[in-house]
Amino acid sequence: MKTTTPHWIAISLLTSVLIFGALKVIVLGNTEKAEDGRTAVILEPAERQAVLGEMRVLLETTQTIVEALANDDLAAVEAAARPIGSAAIATVDFRLRAKLPLAFKQLGFGTHYAFDDIANMAKEGKPAKAIQQKLAATMDNCIACHASFQLPTAPVKQGE
Repeated sequence: MKTTTPHWIAISLLTSVLIFGALKVIVLGNTEKAEDGRTAVILEPAERQAVLGEMRVLLETTQTIVEALANDDLAAVEAAARPIGSAAIATVDFRLRAKLPLAFKQLGFGTHYAFDDIANMAKEGKPAKAIQQKLAATMDNCIACHASFQLPTAPVKQGE
């Protein structure tokens, strides 16, 4: 009967550690439980500013779209929505992405893809009401993200 040699045990343990580490990065990101019950996403100051800047652009774009819809200007809706669609995902640094939990990324990517949909709806001449409904549903992602996550300026202290 052949016995398992120590090197196979070491390889199995190392593989398990690597898989666990990869899953932690992909699913959990760099997070801690915040005092208010949300998930605190721990980022470097420049990374935090990048995420907050992207959120501001999403908000500004939303306002531009609301105004364009009020003025029946579908060309302006498309022009506003297109750059913040899925093309904007490619501009996010991969090191930053690794620190973001999967649920945060799903909400963010879903939001960007929704802006693609809004731009396409405007280009196709869909009714303003349908575009407003899509925008309202997209804002549910914003609400869910802000309700679930926070970006603290300093690391969260456990037990304080």
